[in-house]
Amino acid sequence: MVKHNYLALSAYIKDLLAGGQSGVEAIDDETTRLIDCMESRESDIRRNIMKAKSRIFVLSFVLLGLVLSGFERAAGLSAAGPSSQASLTTLAQDDPGKQSIIRVSGKLRILALEGTPYEMGLAHGRALRREIREIVELWKKDIETGYKTDAASFVKSLLAKTSFQSSINKWTPGLLDEVRGIADGAGLDFETIYAYQLIDEAWVIGPELVSAKCTSIGGRKTGKNPAFVSQTLDVPGFYHGYQTVLRIRDRAAGMESLVLTIPGVVALNGLNSRGVGVCVNAVTQLAFTTDGLPVAFVLRGILKTKSFNEAEKFLRKIKSAAPQNYLIGSPEGVVGFEFAGDRLTPFVPFEGAEFTYHTNHPMANDNYNPKFLEPLKARGRTLGQMKNSCPRFNFLRQTLRDNSAALGLDDLKGLYRDRKSGINNAGTYACTIMLLKDNPELHISPGRPDEEPFQVLTFSAGPSRSSAVPRLLP
Repeated sequence: MVKHNYLALSAYIKDLLAGGQSGVEAIDDETTRLIDCMESRESDIRRNIMKAKSRIFVLSFVLLGLVLSGFERAAGLSAAGPSSQASLTTLAQDDPGKQSIIRVSGKLRILALEGTPYEMGLAHGRALRREIREIVELWKKDIETGYKTDAASFVKSLLAKTSFQSSINKWTPGLLDEVRGIADGAGLDFETIYAYQLIDEAWVIGPELVSAKCTSIGGRKTGKNPAFVSQTLDVPGFYHGYQTVLRIRDRAAGMESLVLTIPGVVALNGLNSRGVGVCVNAVTQLAFTTDGLPVAFVLRGILKTKSFNEAEKFLRKIKSAAPQNYLIGSPEGVVGFEFAGDRLTPFVPFEGAEFTYHTNHPMANDNYNPKFLEPLKARGRTLGQMKNSCPRFNFLRQTLRDNSAALGLDDLKGLYRDRKSGINNAGTYACTIMLLKDNPELHISPGRPDEEPFQVLTFSAGPSRSSAVPRLLP
């Protein structure tokens, strides 16, 4: 009986692989036929057995690969929480023919995305569904604590007070579809995930201005050192432990982007394969608009450009929502722009400076938020006092006094690891150093840089680097 069943199963697999009959009836018919002609066709059956065995051997490897892929995926999603120390690669299946690759290394997730904006959002939402839902719940609790209202009312009020979507569709077409995909993939409503993108906008539109602690440094190419932009990115503690980089491939443009973010958010900063990098500092003291382009979407717009000049032109044609210092750079140049409404003002530390830096106080743009000026005046303080009040800025001003300042890669890492200056602080979500050269590099510490080692993500070689796959280097 066992022999008969084995012969039937072998013949069935052979038939299945050849594109013939399948199903229970096919197995029954084949079993009966084999039993009836066992004696007369023994030699033929044995030949068939040998062929079937070879095909079973191949099929076994295919099935084994599918099983292992399933186990890896389960391991990857379970290891993706805040305390994960795993290092693995998994495939998160979305739609037929579409894949999103998750790599987890220490505290850093790397999610590869490709396709239409909605497809990329859907893959993002599905691959990081658990993380997104966890953080959104923490975000809602933070809203309720900070704004003394329930999250649903806050979202409704925020959306009623603003009209950003027309600007998003005008200047960054497709990104709202990506947000819809994230919402659908994570199983959350669009309005919540859309409001969740508006981190800086909520800080300035709320009843009280929220201060921030990000620090950025950028410099032109000098000697052996390539041009660079860099920063510590400081955000509220409930976001921590979910550090994520999106690798976004745009085959039509022949480009890729490495985008630091929080699961479910389209961008916090980033670098593309053409060597255009962007870092940001909130400057909540400046004016905001309710119909401009939100910060996360400005970042993705910049990362679609292919040169410094294109990036600057993009900034000059849009209107900003939340005020921000955008540190943009490429091999051709590096400039920090304080952007408030339609006023874009570069900040230069001193005449002839080959580098720039910033914290969270406007130094050049005077388009102030009345909510900032009124309490400042009530406290008897001046704008000059405000500009000199940030210890981090004063540290940089003293350390980087002139163009002889050492700003190589190791020097930068040393500056960012220092805790005494306040640059490296409890709010530091990640530290990024983007080297803007022929083969750009993203050096990233997913946490405080004196605690979390820097990892290096790169693009593959080639004029367009369109087939780039980020590599984690030792």
